[in-house]
Amino acid sequence: MASGQVANLFEHPLLRGLGGVWAETKGDPAIRIAIVDGPVDTSHPCFEGADLNVFKPALERSEFVPAGTAHGTHIAGVIFGQPRSCMQGIAPRCHGLIVPIFSDAPNGGVTPASEADVTDAILLAMDNGAHVINISAGVLGSPEKADQSLVSAVETCAEKGVLIVAAAGNDGCECLHLPAALPSVLAVGALADDGSPGEFSNWGDSYRNNGILAAGTDIPGAAPGGGTTIASGTSFATPVVSGVAGLLLSLQRMRGGDPDPIEARDLLLSTATTCNPQSEDDCRRFLAGTLNISVSRQKTLQMRGQKSLQM
Repeated sequence: MASGQVANLFEHPLLRGLGGVWAETKGDPAIRIAIVDGPVDTSHPCFEGADLNVFKPALERSEFVPAGTAHGTHIAGVIFGQPRSCMQGIAPRCHGLIVPIFSDAPNGGVTPASEADVTDAILLAMDNGAHVINISAGVLGSPEKADQSLVSAVETCAEKGVLIVAAAGNDGCECLHLPAALPSVLAVGALADDGSPGEFSNWGDSYRNNGILAAGTDIPGAAPGGGTTIASGTSFATPVVSGVAGLLLSLQRMRGGDPDPIEARDLLLSTATTCNPQSEDDCRRFLAGTLNISVSRQKTLQMRGQKSLQM
């Protein structure tokens, strides 16, 4: 994508429902979305005016574009890219917590993070008031094999009403990733542009209860140093869902209530468009269903309206 071209996610064929939400809110600065990922180039023009808090050093300049920084900057752009910039994100008025766990390797690759690193990042984000924690990464494994410190951190988030949104994985098989497969996490798989599951997107029994599919092909994002790029994968579908969750929480506050991330999670799952077995060969690949932004918005407003009348 050319550096001067404006990327509007709400024009993506699978995200047109964003326009209806944006007519009411582009996010609330009281809503905090954490990005647990690679470093973010916060000097990118699309972040000018964004409310971002970086918890670790973000960049080491080099002649190449480091993969960790490219990934983290892309993810951040999907959520926090400012209106009328070259990369307009989904929830640009929400507050961002940038918690890097990956570092850039000398050869331009990524230095992996451990489950302990992810655990520490989750706890740091939670302690700093995150309502939503975006984790566009994971490791193959089932809930039974998860590190107990990670399980404990995720359970603590659930108890405190913090929503973790995590990538389902790009192995293209009936296989699970952690932390996405943990019960209280909202797992995100990727859709192709035609509305079918991406060939690379994982599926599995756990995801049938806690996973949804969202646009994950040719998703625009910010590129380190300026301009935009496109990428595909469950990593890039995940911030789409995190951004929408942030907007739903902003709608809750707009209606005079306290933000309830667990309610938002349940709404996203319950309003997802379920697979039609008469037209699809394998409904397991659709997880619980596909993201339905318009219905999630309507239900949020209806529920909050009802609650207001009861007070």
